[in-house]
Amino acid sequence: MERRDARRLERVERARGGRRRDPTPVTPWVRQVISGDQLLRSARYNKGMAFTDDERDKLRLRGLLPPAKFTQATQVKRVMKNVRALDSLVAKHLHLVGLQERNENLFFRVLIEHADELMPVMYSRDSVGRVCAKFSEVFNRPRGLYVSHLDRGRVYGILKNWPETKVKLVVVTDGERAMGMGDLGVQGMGVAAAKTNLYTSLGGVHPSETLAVCVDVGTNNKTLLNDPLYIGTKTERITGEVYDDLMDEFIAAVKRRFGERTVVQFEDFSNRNGKRLLDRYVSSATAFNDDIHGVAASTLAGIIAAESKTGKSASEHTYLIAGAGETGTGIGDMIAEYIATTSEPKSTVVEARRKIFFVDSKGLVTRDRAEKEPDLALHKLPYAHDGVADASTVLDAIRAVKPTALIGDVLRTMGELNDAPLIFALSRHEGISECTAAEAYAATGGRCVFAARVNTPPFVPPPGCGSNGGKTITLQPSTSAYVFPGFAMGLILADASRVRAPLFIAAAEAVAAAVTEEELSQGAVYPRVSRMREVAASVAANVAAACYDSGLATTTAKEQAPTYEKLLETAKKRRYDPSYRSYM
Repeated sequence: MERRDARRLERVERARGGRRRDPTPVTPWVRQVISGDQLLRSARYNKGMAFTDDERDKLRLRGLLPPAKFTQATQVKRVMKNVRALDSLVAKHLHLVGLQERNENLFFRVLIEHADELMPVMYSRDSVGRVCAKFSEVFNRPRGLYVSHLDRGRVYGILKNWPETKVKLVVVTDGERAMGMGDLGVQGMGVAAAKTNLYTSLGGVHPSETLAVCVDVGTNNKTLLNDPLYIGTKTERITGEVYDDLMDEFIAAVKRRFGERTVVQFEDFSNRNGKRLLDRYVSSATAFNDDIHGVAASTLAGIIAAESKTGKSASEHTYLIAGAGETGTGIGDMIAEYIATTSEPKSTVVEARRKIFFVDSKGLVTRDRAEKEPDLALHKLPYAHDGVADASTVLDAIRAVKPTALIGDVLRTMGELNDAPLIFALSRHEGISECTAAEAYAATGGRCVFAARVNTPPFVPPPGCGSNGGKTITLQPSTSAYVFPGFAMGLILADASRVRAPLFIAAAEAVAAAVTEEELSQGAVYPRVSRMREVAASVAANVAAACYDSGLATTTAKEQAPTYEKLLETAKKRRYDPSYRSYM
């Protein structure tokens, strides 16, 4: 009986010409989803109340469902009604994850159609971060793959346990800096899993092609180590050679299991390991770190889009970045690469860095400080400029450097020094961001170009804010979600061999180009969140084109490289379609 039902489903596929709405082959799971109750329990194939009369009869579903039949559109309305009835982001997030575990296609349809409303639910510190903080308590059904430091020597075997064989993208975390919530150990898996959902809903990567992985190397969080419900290994974090050997084994296993050019995205690694791991695998894997590269590319996109508002190109600004961690210096590096690539006359990256300054916890990073502080972090040294006075505060640094673009803090002085200052407040924590948009507009007389990483409700500056006074300002968040979904799809389209700086610049330019005149007139330098899926396709095409231009593409000979228009068409055709399929 079971074999007969499996053959029936296979005949359906053959009758449809072996074709699906999306380009990904049917997974092996279809042969296990044989009928009735098992079909309803398969998140991949379940349609819930949308099964037709014929499907209910042929697949032995009659009586297992209430008699009514709904379209997927009606199901989406019901889901959103239930989500809106919940009173917290955490409750909404858990509700939607429960839907994903029951009906994958409906889950992604909801995310795609309501991206602007659900982005804070599915990917923010106040939703995913808080869920991760109590992940061991709410853990219900495993998602993704877990690799422990106790598994050294058998990581490849663990990857073989994953049922999908055509994985194109792996999001890996060790949970040490989970959504800014600190060291959460294995509970950081929630962030990696949430990230794969955005790669699908926004970037169009098929769910079966994504894999979230948590490499459990222990935790230094005493609360978790003493928690009887903690689901990870109860050891302090391993470090040094043992840690590196495990990561080496993991990267090698990924390439062996899924292919040499499988995209690996590092997620929420500590400042100590994030850049170091990138440097370790830059020449041997198709890898990037969203906390470094994605944030930097999205920031650069805002700077490029602001050119029409400030009348200045990126190379004409002087930048002061408050915060000299690896995320901050990643932004500096991206700006310098862009200036060196696009400025006229041409400049080098070294020359471009002279226009970029940093303030850390001890003040302005200068050459004088570098000579006095032998322990100054290596990633800060390229920005330790000479010929500038020491400054212990951001305000003093502003007066010393006279920047036209501030990525961080302090407002009124920026307005005094510039006609149209760029002010980017990039803390991702609601309630403790550097400043609000309203404060920035008020302090600069409405002359600033402002962007924040957190969501900013529409507001009306007071009459003293020049041409913006009394006008409704509708900003869009400065988030790497504009970049990484399409970026990964672009790497997949080109079957990229490695990741290099020109690809991130291409992504930033695509995001900036997507900002409409209407959005700019409302004060925004990013597209509306509701357009993220559209923007991701443009990013994918531009990144893939840059792969061909840079000799990083391997899908076809360079002389046959497709045009941007063709790549855009391919990106749109290839992206995952969550519409239900007929099983008849």
